[in-house]
Amino acid sequence: MNRLHDRQRPLVEALRQRFAIFDSLWQRFPDNIFLIRCGLDGRFYVEAINPPLEIMCGVSNEDASGMLLEQIVSPDYLPAVEARYRECVELRAPLTYEEVGSAPGMPAQYWLTMMVPAMDQHGRVEYILGISRDITVIREAEEALRQTNEVLERRVAERTAALEAANQRLRELAIRDGLTGLYNRRHFFELAEMELKQAMRSGQALSVVMIDLDSFKRINDSLGHAAGDQVLREISEVFRSVMREADVIGRYGGEEFAVVMAQATDAEACLLAERLQMAVASARIPWRDTVIQCTLSIGVAQYDPRFDPSLDALIERADVALLDAKSQGRNRVIVSQPDHSHPRPHELFN
Repeated sequence: MNRLHDRQRPLVEALRQRFAIFDSLWQRFPDNIFLIRCGLDGRFYVEAINPPLEIMCGVSNEDASGMLLEQIVSPDYLPAVEARYRECVELRAPLTYEEVGSAPGMPAQYWLTMMVPAMDQHGRVEYILGISRDITVIREAEEALRQTNEVLERRVAERTAALEAANQRLRELAIRDGLTGLYNRRHFFELAEMELKQAMRSGQALSVVMIDLDSFKRINDSLGHAAGDQVLREISEVFRSVMREADVIGRYGGEEFAVVMAQATDAEACLLAERLQMAVASARIPWRDTVIQCTLSIGVAQYDPRFDPSLDALIERADVALLDAKSQGRNRVIVSQPDHSHPRPHELFN
């Protein structure tokens, strides 16, 4: 401190001696209060600290009065503290900020500090009055609440995901055949109706393929229904591996399957039927001490608005072609011709 200040009675001490109520407030105020003098040399001097701050700093108000800021503030925090003081001086306006710090080995403490500058008659900031409140309990409570919310949000997200997965499983159960995993009959018809309406609007080709496993009853009778179920599962996997992604296939009933092929003529549908027959014929399905082989009979019909007023009519034409394929000896593809009285066999299987 300069000599003039040494000869002056400290401001806060004078106020405390002159006004009993100020002394009572100074002694009883629970937050840290400090008065800093802004020296002409650009340095900051401690003018006064109240009892709570005396305890925190480990120095009495009398000893602290006149000390340079760096003599009482830890070197770890001094640059940040001085920066705040300079900011308050430059703004020449009240400044509020939050800071965090801790003694070695101690948990972090949070402080909310407000500083108010006091100017002299020339407009220079001469003093800074500061009040610093310990808000550690508030911040700890906020952090605990944040963590609790994170846990709750995570649990809600997990349960929402689990619920969505369960709902998806229910949706799959509602539209899938339980044995083969293909679309069930009801959902197949829903999708087929949509595809047919699209074909009617666009004028693009659409074909239906009806498929039947040959001599399936013999498998059930000779090897048992469990063997028949295994055959249906394996054949369904073969279908999935051969068909186009856009094709809609469903288990029509028993060992019969139906396929709707959008944007496909009956010739293109026959090519798919050929691939399906070859893939199924080459499949070897193991069952206990034997191997099961299967063949397919297939009927194909292309949508024709002159003869197919509905999806049922189109499927019926393909089904009639399928029955004709079976009556002609099985293991063949028959194409329905709406302008002829009888379906014709596909040339690959004559």
